[in-house]
Amino acid sequence: MTTTLIRLARRALHVTLVLAVVATSLPATAGNWGARREYREGMREIARERREMRREVRREVRYGRWDRDRDRRGDIVAGVVLGAVIAAAVRGSTPPPPAPGLCWYWSDSYRENGYWDRCGAY
Repeated sequence: MTTTLIRLARRALHVTLVLAVVATSLPATAGNWGARREYREGMREIARERREMRREVRREVRYGRWDRDRDRRGDIVAGVVLGAVIAAAVRGSTPPPPAPGLCWYWSDSYRENGYWDRCGAY
């Protein structure tokens, strides 16, 4: 009779321990499921907003709303002026000497043609 009571007590203890483990694990995950679901829904909402923002940017770039009202005449005039300034600066300058001891001599008064010759007296 005592062995039966001991076995019964052991079984009751095992069942109690199993139930305690199950009871502690279930509410934690069950309570966590709602938080996980909210987290996933929040991440989906963020991803949805990012997709919508990308669509907006693509739409602006595709249709050129950011560039439509821009006046190009000022850019063209600035490029022509810059090219003219560079051409005027380069026109009157002498090219670098090909060898030491050579000097550039202009052959016309417009400084369009010239030649290399030894520097100084012969």
